[in-house]
Amino acid sequence: MVGVHFVLEPGWHIYWINPGDSGQPPVIQWQLPPGFSAGEIQWPRPQRMQPTPELADFGYHDAILLPVELHVPASARMGDSIAVAADAKWLVCREVCIPERGQLRLAVPVAATAKENPQSALLFVRTRKLLPRPMPRSWKVSARSEKDDFVLSVQAGKQISKAEFFPIEPDQIDNPAPQKVQPLATGARITLKKSDLLTKPIPVLRGVLALSGGPAYKIEAPVHQPIQ
Repeated sequence: MVGVHFVLEPGWHIYWINPGDSGQPPVIQWQLPPGFSAGEIQWPRPQRMQPTPELADFGYHDAILLPVELHVPASARMGDSIAVAADAKWLVCREVCIPERGQLRLAVPVAATAKENPQSALLFVRTRKLLPRPMPRSWKVSARSEKDDFVLSVQAGKQISKAEFFPIEPDQIDNPAPQKVQPLATGARITLKKSDLLTKPIPVLRGVLALSGGPAYKIEAPVHQPIQ
């Protein structure tokens, strides 16, 4: 695992994969030796940022690590030092937004077993706890499309009293609208206002369900359309 660690000045933020109503997510282009490849960014659960009642963004304050899995070919030779380079671009915002860019380099030794860097090992451990998990197999999720809302049903085998849904795709839900969570004995029902920019039915509602004080889960809820 490698990653780009952002340390932000107080009050400033960067964006999640779906930035919400403004902004854009960081983009990382990797330069690696032949045969090496880098996976997609593993996005930690975002924070909701709502500067006005009309706007809501999704992103990160303070500091955040965006980890990536590095794939090493079988032809890599033990004892070699591999040059890992990245061209990172991001937008950092407070009252205004500033485009930033960084050229990053790291030398990584090739060895039979991984050896953690003690300076960054704890950072990766903390970040793993923030990564959305696959939904438990016992859970069932579905969504119902109504005139102005999506009603997301989560059957988890236990009551969910507080949760927040972050959509992966933009322009599906009204980001600043309050999400109404109705706790149920075996889960919850969450009402999400549709975005005014949603122009056609969607088959699946994808996103991250973050439980208050608990983990976050990746969910894909089939959307049932109303019977005409």
